[in-house]
Amino acid sequence: MSQNVAPAKRTLLALALAAGTPVGTAAEHAGISRKTVQRCLARPAFRRLVARLRGDRLAAALGRRTDNMTRAADTVAALLDAPEPHLRLRAARALMSLGLRFRDSVDVTDRIRDLERELARRQGIDP
Repeated sequence: MSQNVAPAKRTLLALALAAGTPVGTAAEHAGISRKTVQRCLARPAFRRLVARLRGDRLAAALGRRTDNMTRAADTVAALLDAPEPHLRLRAARALMSLGLRFRDSVDVTDRIRDLERELARRQGIDP
């Protein structure tokens, strides 16, 4: 990382980039030049920091949505006891379909994480 960039500015830049802010705008927010941002982004450690911060933001957003997903699942589950057969069938289909998708998503995420760890280990990078 450029020695001319203060740690606070690097952190501000990384947070802005993790949030999806365009490079030029992130440079302005951090009070540094676009060229300096490009030098920062050329360093793997900085890119990993941005990726980690982005992952943290996504994890936080997912956590906030979990409560509503639980409520939604409870609502669909309650429809399994609806008097109308077509509602019961639609609720059952929704639960089965979404359950399989969630399982696949978790499985793929775990496999990707394992592959990334193995690749980092082989490259001598501390993940």
